[in-house]
Amino acid sequence: MNDVKHVSVPDGLFQTHRWSILLGLLVSLILLDGFEDRLPFADQVALWGLSFLFLGVVGATERNTALRLLMSIPVFAWFVLLIMSESLDVHVDGSLSGLAAVLLFGSMIISFRQLIGPVHSEYERLSSGIFGYLLIAMLWGLIYWRIEVMHPGSFNLPEDVAGHRAPFVYFSMITMTTVGYGEITPAASLPRILTGLQAIVGTMFVAIFIGRIVGRLK
Repeated sequence: MNDVKHVSVPDGLFQTHRWSILLGLLVSLILLDGFEDRLPFADQVALWGLSFLFLGVVGATERNTALRLLMSIPVFAWFVLLIMSESLDVHVDGSLSGLAAVLLFGSMIISFRQLIGPVHSEYERLSSGIFGYLLIAMLWGLIYWRIEVMHPGSFNLPEDVAGHRAPFVYFSMITMTTVGYGEITPAASLPRILTGLQAIVGTMFVAIFIGRIVGRLK
């Protein structure tokens, strides 16, 4: 076997299992999306859950690095907008969605760094890889949803899912895994191009991720 470079981390549950904890939180948020049409408080819980997710990613980033600073700035802006929305009843849905896309992308980059950098546990490397893969699905799903909100009719949708975010996360997942059940399909040029790109990105990520993991076990 190849020697695996490990890094020492401070004692503590989060520091030792940070990517596993973040992965569990992300999976919980994805599952919560499936209840957005049944639970009236699901959106609020999801927003605050995302807040803790973004804070966790900042905490999992290497200290005293430019990347951590770059992530901290939009996270601070996220909390400002969220408090404005909750306390002052200011309509900032579009701004929150834009910031969420930026933060999901940044979180994805940070998790991908764990695939090539030294880690204290290969189990954590595996967790960070799955975390990044699911973030791709969430990011693309958010983009699809905003496209449909801004330009209705961009997707062919069943009547009972119009306006909800969860169906687009679902569509993003089946697109990335190239399953393609067909009940939701792109109807405009931009979403068609994006779905094609996502299928390519998803396939390439799986190939690189598996290759990286297997390569470290030889």
